[in-house]
Amino acid sequence: MFAVRKSSPVRVVMHGLAILGLVLAAAANASPAYAAAPPNNDIGNAVKITTSAFAAYIPSVSTATTAATDPGLSCVGGSQGKNSVWYSFVPAASGEAQINTIGSSYDTVLAVFKNDPSVPGGLIELGCNNNAGGLTSALTLPLRGGVRYYIEVVRKTGTTASSYKMNLQYQFSQKHVVWSDLAGVIWDGSKPGVFTYTTGWQDSLFMGTNNGNLRVSNKKDNTAVLYFDGGGFDLVYALGPQMGGMDVLIDNAYVATLGEGNATYLFNQVWSSPPLSDGVHKLTLVHASGIKVNFDYVKIYAFPDGISPARITSLSALADTSTGGRVILKWKAPGDDKNVGTATKYQLQYFTGAVAPDCIADWGSGSSYVQNLPAPAVAGAQQQLMLNGLVPGLRYYFCIAAEDEVGNLGIPSNLASAVPTAGVLYGPGTYDDKHPGWIYSGNWKLVSDPDARYKTLHYSLKPGNSASFYFTGSQFVFTYVTVPAGAKMDVYIDDVLTTTIDQYTYYRNAFYYTSPMLVNGPHLVRFVQNGTGRVYVDQLHVNNVVDGGPPDPITDLAAAPGANDGEVDLSWTAPGDDAGVGKAKKYEVRYSSTPINNLVDWSYAQPAAGILAPPQAGGSLESMTVIGLTPGARYHFAVRAFDNAWYDVLSNSVQSSVQYSGAYAPAGPYQENNAIWSYNGSWFNGIDAKALGGRYRVLTKLMPGSSATFWFTGTGFRLTFAKADFYGRLDVRLDGRRAGTIYQNSDITSWKQNWERVGLALGNHVVEFRLVGDKANIDAIRIFP
Repeated sequence: MFAVRKSSPVRVVMHGLAILGLVLAAAANASPAYAAAPPNNDIGNAVKITTSAFAAYIPSVSTATTAATDPGLSCVGGSQGKNSVWYSFVPAASGEAQINTIGSSYDTVLAVFKNDPSVPGGLIELGCNNNAGGLTSALTLPLRGGVRYYIEVVRKTGTTASSYKMNLQYQFSQKHVVWSDLAGVIWDGSKPGVFTYTTGWQDSLFMGTNNGNLRVSNKKDNTAVLYFDGGGFDLVYALGPQMGGMDVLIDNAYVATLGEGNATYLFNQVWSSPPLSDGVHKLTLVHASGIKVNFDYVKIYAFPDGISPARITSLSALADTSTGGRVILKWKAPGDDKNVGTATKYQLQYFTGAVAPDCIADWGSGSSYVQNLPAPAVAGAQQQLMLNGLVPGLRYYFCIAAEDEVGNLGIPSNLASAVPTAGVLYGPGTYDDKHPGWIYSGNWKLVSDPDARYKTLHYSLKPGNSASFYFTGSQFVFTYVTVPAGAKMDVYIDDVLTTTIDQYTYYRNAFYYTSPMLVNGPHLVRFVQNGTGRVYVDQLHVNNVVDGGPPDPITDLAAAPGANDGEVDLSWTAPGDDAGVGKAKKYEVRYSSTPINNLVDWSYAQPAAGILAPPQAGGSLESMTVIGLTPGARYHFAVRAFDNAWYDVLSNSVQSSVQYSGAYAPAGPYQENNAIWSYNGSWFNGIDAKALGGRYRVLTKLMPGSSATFWFTGTGFRLTFAKADFYGRLDVRLDGRRAGTIYQNSDITSWKQNWERVGLALGNHVVEFRLVGDKANIDAIRIFP
């Protein structure tokens, strides 16, 4: 049975007046005469309109009936009418519906309803009309999208005749509808795309207005139209000379006339609308009289929404046996207000454990599932979600709730549960990002990359996206890429957060993560993007080794100048294979001008040259002499130990001066041929009177490591050189650290050019000039005391 709650009397009158004189072209779809009542004789069998333009034709409504539960209609004094037929529609977006019965052969009454969220089974009348001219009825209604509406056509009076034919035309046009909130949202008359104006409106500049101007009409009958979603509004305007009267229409019905004439300008005059029903409305301003009319802005207030979406009671869960770790959830969508309209979003909580939770009492203690949650559909629609990356064999419990646009959360749903199956498990081996064992949830993109292990990568840009892999083994090694826009990636092993990988580095690089040792058997690893940016998947390597864990940390690395120039001696205690036991698989040694405190620093450091013996048993003394360094410079060193299970440890970082037994030049000038200079590469002597002392040194053949080095005692230096179009540049290294670049290329040849670095601590220093390009030169150097 339907309980009927009508909209306000003003609304009913407005809708009745709105449609006088409406004319739409009729399109008839012929159908046979009914021997029994038409199929859409009752609201439960309403014909669903699924297009923006629709026409219906019934050759005879004589067999249609009016049930006792059919609603009374406001425009015929509460009468139910006779011979009712029903249609329904759900606009995808907000806009305006135009409906009429032009061409019908009997006196029709037309009404539009929506479900009443506060009365189960009830209806709210939104519009009713019984006379749009002759036998015709018609309605023009602004309506909110995502809500199911019902159209009822009845016969007004008289005796039923078999010749009564019914025509119905329906057309829906989407409109730009502005939004509101409880505090009110200002929509200025000069804001583009908000109001629709006829010709003759313009902006007039006035101080004291909202945006520095008024919207002014200079032509009688001009209109300004605004569609809005709200429960009321304030119209702000001005009084002034030459101003006349402006009519205000709401939903096409006259409400008031604003007299705007005055000897002087008075701004910020406010007219407040009567309370409006919850929905979309149409405001029309009409230049009714006088030379001019104006308005400043409209402030729209939201309809107080205290009605939450209905509780979902149809939630079900089913394991997807075709693929491991997947569960399919299904439910019927609630509405925005109980079971009316369309909610804004869903919240989904899941639980694991031996005891089944209570969806209402335990809602806050669940884990949120946010990946690929669908947008709510219109109330009553069937929806579903495929959940990926669940642990096979583990029972999951699920609860869901809908939320509306102001944050009202529906009561959590009934409880549903399922146990995902294992699917295909992959054993020891290497699995590229394109392997079918990977399950990507969300929007991942496959890209080619020449530096990737198998020349491809998958990347994600959205937090919550995940990549999962089922394997059987005791360990995995995950390879990935880091970039300047890199985000963090949470690693879940068997649904337990194990670690977070940071994929940010200043420069692009490649790294790998080694999992803890696991019980040899089936496992699920899931990588979830955590934060904005980009995360990458390169490959996964699965092991089934038995290992006691990573080597012991190396904490006693020591460094000292070596016995010969360019050498540094390193020593440390062997960490062993598993916590001091056995032997590590290998060592790597690197050096840098900055400390090597983590794997990012390590990736930028240089491999050290020298003889590195195989690792010894844990606790033994290890040593290495690093050779080929710049004598007198200072470098940081670190050792990395690896075992046979892909574990590795990075030592402490130590700093040492490089052995140098030569002389240091005191303050003063020095030509390029001074004995303290050391040249590495194909340097030769050049002669030119324009050079200091008439000579200089030139490097013309690029060789790896080509450089010129000078040792001095002082607080700075100045290098003199020449510029020409065939020279390149020199990178400057001071005491082992990069200090700058000397650009020697120029279209014009010029001599006695200078580059200097001052402000150093008084003491011994070494400066190294490394070639970048095809050719470079050195004329002289001056040392500052």
